[in-house]
Amino acid sequence: MSIPNTVSNREILEVKHKRSRNNLLLVIAFTIINLILLVIESDTYFLFSAYIPYALVDTGMFLCKMYPAEFYGEELFNFAFLDPSFFAIFMGVALGIVLLYFLSWLFSKKHKVGWLIFALVFFVIDTVALLALWGVQMDNIIDIVFHIWVIISLSMGVSANLKLKKLPQKQEEFLEYKDFGETEKAVSEAKNSAIIRIADNNVKSRVLLESNEIGLSIVYRRVKKVNELVINGNVYDEIEALFEVAHSLKAEIDGHQIEVGYDGKLYSYLIIDGQLVTRKLRLF
Repeated sequence: MSIPNTVSNREILEVKHKRSRNNLLLVIAFTIINLILLVIESDTYFLFSAYIPYALVDTGMFLCKMYPAEFYGEELFNFAFLDPSFFAIFMGVALGIVLLYFLSWLFSKKHKVGWLIFALVFFVIDTVALLALWGVQMDNIIDIVFHIWVIISLSMGVSANLKLKKLPQKQEEFLEYKDFGETEKAVSEAKNSAIIRIADNNVKSRVLLESNEIGLSIVYRRVKKVNELVINGNVYDEIEALFEVAHSLKAEIDGHQIEVGYDGKLYSYLIIDGQLVTRKLRLF
């Protein structure tokens, strides 16, 4: 059974809003990681990071002569370096910028579009600074591409929020729930699908959907590269895929047809006896 296309405009816009905030959070996380790596003088640098905070700390370390002596060379022997205590100013300004990004992420949760606009403007300035200081070179082209991608993502988040404000407050409900407790079939010759194995509850997994229906505990989860349909602690169906595409996993328990899966777009879903019971929005 295919899932009907019942995704509302509000749900699509909500997904864009959440993805935009998630990408902003990644920028914050990788920026902090890069600052730490810079201070400990690691050669590792992660993309998806803001440039200006990194450049401030790098400049502070240079001016306060915090890099190894061989880094400076004889031509800078008489350069008037700053006292190392001044480095706290550079680090403080850098962390202040990261804090502003964090506040934008935090307060944009309730669809306060002004905070996302603030983050977008800040990141555009960050990108302009990157281009102004380094231009377009082979060693920074990927960084530029990531900056552009973040700008597009934040722009989509701003646009989605503005459109959400124009939508009516009440949205029609797309799902029709069925009370299986009152309409269970009297099956004289109930049959069950074969159990593949007992589910390993100690393995690290990501629960894609979970529900308790008709006396059954139904879990749709992903373990490494395998998606599993787990019913009452037993795996009844599975599919292995490095990248998820639209699929369904099925089992028959006590005469009931149980199906879980991914629609390939936005949702995990649960169908029992041909009836869509629930679905769960997926951001990743």
